[in-house]
Amino acid sequence: MQKAFSLIELIFVIVIIGILAAVAVPKFRGLSQNSKISAELATASTIQSAIDDVHSQWITADESFTWGNGKTEADLNKEGYPAQLGDCPPAFNWILKNSSTVDAKWSCRKKGAIYIYRGPASSPNSNVKENGPGKPDSNDAWIYDPKKGTFELQENYAS
Repeated sequence: MQKAFSLIELIFVIVIIGILAAVAVPKFRGLSQNSKISAELATASTIQSAIDDVHSQWITADESFTWGNGKTEADLNKEGYPAQLGDCPPAFNWILKNSSTVDAKWSCRKKGAIYIYRGPASSPNSNVKENGPGKPDSNDAWIYDPKKGTFELQENYAS
């Protein structure tokens, strides 16, 4: 009766584990990139919804109102959109009620009449490689145009 594994059995087990690892490791390699992309897309969607909400309140308001973090109609432009989304930095402290965790991962700056934002995937040092249209990568930036009330991804944004 055998009381231990033979050397051949151990080698087979090690080979099988090696094959499984060789298949599984590449699948997990992109998880960090995918999580940055997903987080950034979710934040961008939330930002656009908040902009649309403020604009809707402005359209239907009979009298003055407050929005975001204690902002008033004076902080809107003549089209009824937020003049800016935050103090830049922080990026979104005007529009999001609890922006501190998001602001820590986003940068922003004003360029002319627009604001340029970069998130976890679109910051230049994110190491997120080009991944097709509609998904942020280290070459892209989010543009907020207060005149139109749009928060859109600009592919291959050079600045």
